Order: sequence, then structure tokens, then C-alpha cells
Amino acid sequence: MKRFVIFLSCLVSMGFAIDHGLEKTKKATGINLPEVEWKLPEAMQEDGYIDESKMPKDSKYSEMVILGNKILNETSKYVGPQAKDPKKRFAGNNLSCSSCHANGGTVQYQSGFVGIFGRFPQYNARADKVITLQDRINGCFERSMNGKRMPDNALEMKAMIAYMQWLSQGVPVGAKIKGQGLQKVDFLSRAADPKRGAKVYANKCAACHQEDGQGMKNTESTGAYYVFPPIWGDDTYNTGAGMYRLIKAAAYIKGNMPKGDPSLTLEEAYDVAAYINSQKRPVKANREQDFPDRRVKPLDMDVGPYDPAEKGKFSTKDHRYGPYAPMDKIK
Repeated sequence: MKRFVIFLSCLVSMGFAIDHGLEKTKKATGINLPEVEWKLPEAMQEDGYIDESKMPKDSKYSEMVILGNKILNETSKYVGPQAKDPKKRFAGNNLSCSSCHANGGTVQYQSGFVGIFGRFPQYNARADKVITLQDRINGCFERSMNGKRMPDNALEMKAMIAYMQWLSQGVPVGAKIKGQGLQKVDFLSRAADPKRGAKVYANKCAACHQEDGQGMKNTESTGAYYVFPPIWGDDTYNTGAGMYRLIKAAAYIKGNMPKGDPSLTLEEAYDVAAYINSQKRPVKANREQDFPDRRVKPLDMDVGPYDPAEKGKFSTKDHRYGPYAPMDKIK
């Protein structure tokens, strides 16, 4: 029971490491605050855009916050393939940050940004070091957006940081927020099955993301490039993204899909995640360098080397599809 409780605490940060105690120690901050309520600024609208009429007039700060909000909601237009200035094309695909961080990071349990400004710098297991919020954003650009790093001093980076600060107003430094991250999921008792997932996808996902997984483009002249983003193919996240890892993808899908009616069972979420991530997508180079401390390497990381404590008992396929409970019992 104790091990299960520790697992749940690690799940909030999507660590899924074999040595939970070590990861907890590495990311400890010594900041012990009560969990605070999720609260959005008055000017924040339900669609994820800011009501500019409620922002201070002639304010340079307001201008940056509004720009940051637009970048997150319409990423391709500002810093992606659709940007007019080729030098601004940092994102390599046409997804928006809001494709995962729904409505500009304002929705609970969809990796929202409320309070995020005060949670950085923080320990990052993938790099095994403390990183800044700019580093974290660039991790998304290199992986989820299949692109390249944006300079910390770029106008667009400053705007996104300003927006995240504005969205985090009133949240104490280091505080946990009710609704941050993703909802918890248990391990599946068996390995995830892509073939079963194909049936789940056809019945419950294809209507939005299309049968070929290429999503639905926005026909309007404004807004995000996609109404529903592609989830495999050339114009989506690469194999280095967090969504490519099975447990994390299953957690996101279980808590949020289908959009507006999250009703999939645990098995359906795991299976459809396995199916989606078994399809062709961009490949992130040098993934074997991720998680250099193998003791805190996620169980669902499908590229070795793995924790020496495994002693070769589990294959790459096991790490990709599970089941994960036997791996979690090693230590």
C-alpha cells in the first residue's frame, strides 16, 4: 500500500520512475505549502483568449501578456511554419500549444499553466538537472512541436513567460494547484494492445482526428491552424515528446477524451494510446541520452539503456506497452 501511495504522488508530475524515492528526493524543494484553488484572472475567457477590454490600456506588460496568449493559442501563425518571418519558425509542425495545454493552459487536468510561473526553476528527470521555465518551453518546441529551441531573449519567449506569470497571479511560489498536471491513472494489468486500440480509435476518435489521424484543419482565417490536431504523421509530435510515452498518453486520453465527454475506460485509454503511438511520426534523434540517471527513468520510455536493477528482464517492447506493475516492483 505504501508503494502505491508513493506511485500516485509521483504520477502527478508524470515521473513514472522505478526508484520513486530517489526521484522524490531529487525534485524536493523544501517548500511546503497547502494546495491552493485553481483560479483564472477576470479577463480570461472560456475559449482560452483574453478579453482585451478588461486589460490595462497603453500598458507594455498587457501587450506582452496578450501576445503570449495568442502565441499559445495560434502557435503556427506566430512561431511555426505559417509565420511570415522564416526566422520566427521555431515550431516544426502546425500544432498549437493549446493542442495539449487546452485553451491557452486554462483548463484543469490538461497540463494547465495556472501557477506554473512559481514552480520554476525545477528538477527535470529527462535532463537530470534543474531547468528554467524557458528550458521547459523549449523542450516542448523541440519535441511536441518537432522544432528547435527559441532564444531566451526572443520577444515571443518573453511574451509567453509574461502570460504564464499573469495567469499565475496570486499563487504562492512553489505551491501546488488543484487541477495542475494530469489526472491520475492506474497501471493496466496487461500489456496495451494496439489492435484493440485501432477499434477504439475508429469508434471514438476518428470523428474529430479523422480516420487517417491527420486531424481537421481550421477553415477560418483566424485562430489555430487545426480545429482538431493530427496525432500521427509528419505534422505532429515526435518520438521524444511526453505524449509518445504510453502511461502519459493514456493519462491524458483517459482524463480528457473524447473532448467534452471523457468517457473512455482505463483499458480503452491505454489501448488507443498504444495504437496512436504505433503509427508513423517524426523521430527524435539521440533519445538514448534522455534520463541519464537510469534509476529515475520512466517505465514507459521505449529507448534504453534502462535501470541496471532490471538485469535485462524487460524488453523494449515491455517498456513501450507494459504491463508496468512488474517493473515497478523491482525496488
